[in-house]
Amino acid sequence: MTDGVVMSAAFWTAPAERSGDGALASCGAEMGRGPNHCAEGQCGVALRLPPLSKTLPALLTALFILSASIPAAALTPSEEALRHVLGEGTPVPIPLWTGQPPKFLTNTPPESVDEHARIKGVSVPTLSVYFPPADKRTGMAIIVCAGGGYGGLDWRTHVHFAAAVFNPKGVTVIGLKYRTRPPHLGDNASIQALTLLDAQRAVRLVRHRAAEWGIEPGKVGVVGYSAGANLAMNLAANFDAGDAQATDPVERLSCRPDFAVGLGTWHWRKPENPFKFPPTAPPVYLVHATKDEPVAIAQNIVADLKRLGVPARLDLFAEGGHGVGNLIPQRVQHGFPPTKWPELLLQWLAERPKN
Repeated sequence: MTDGVVMSAAFWTAPAERSGDGALASCGAEMGRGPNHCAEGQCGVALRLPPLSKTLPALLTALFILSASIPAAALTPSEEALRHVLGEGTPVPIPLWTGQPPKFLTNTPPESVDEHARIKGVSVPTLSVYFPPADKRTGMAIIVCAGGGYGGLDWRTHVHFAAAVFNPKGVTVIGLKYRTRPPHLGDNASIQALTLLDAQRAVRLVRHRAAEWGIEPGKVGVVGYSAGANLAMNLAANFDAGDAQATDPVERLSCRPDFAVGLGTWHWRKPENPFKFPPTAPPVYLVHATKDEPVAIAQNIVADLKRLGVPARLDLFAEGGHGVGNLIPQRVQHGFPPTKWPELLLQWLAERPKN
């Protein structure tokens, strides 16, 4: 991909067909931005195939020019800004819903991205898929919920850096850009309920596209930082098997994650476990720093899960503070103890019987 253009040598493949790594050689409508995203003639591509009497090389040349001229899905200004900050390899976001999401707000201020890749003002939830090398894929995927107090998403620190660590281990990292407050208003319970819809849909959508993305539907976990950990635990406590009668095939699938991870789990600095986990909750792995008060929230979550017979583990570290789970490259390179949590997680999951 160069300057937003998908290059393709698959001359005999229709332009809208997906490549093996999930990239698209088509307009934004293929990315789920809606059937009217690119009206006929607006993409600026006009194919004039030579007559069949022309030589095969002439036909191949024309098709190559076509494939190199089709732009990637149009990005919003904030998506362009995120790509500018993080680089051209930043995945093209995929909307969770093909139309308006549930509880959609109209006439909201535009989403924004600052120089540190912090996203604010999210009203349209999306997924961004970071693929591991094809020869290393394990079939596992983690949906990452960045932190930011439900008021923003620290995308670089929590999603981008996580991909840099997990992709070489064969794990697909999928950043969930969930909705924030503002533009959404209401109390803490209302933002939890709203973002839960986004997280549930994210798990369903990943399973719906699992074969396409090289993911095993039974190896889809959710990982959250701070407020994102709050969302991850909320999802681990509130899931369903899907609606078999739904007209939308995505909604027919389960939204139960296969495991849930909380890093510096937070609930407005309250020590009690606010989540009502069922006995069918997925295995939960928590990482917390001893100086990140209240530590009791993580301890209470694990204790409550174990009473239910749900596998749960808490790793405490003396270093790291509230950013204990941050996989900042310098920390990873220097062997900062809390950055070992990805290896500890994968080892713990490997030792567990399949649930």
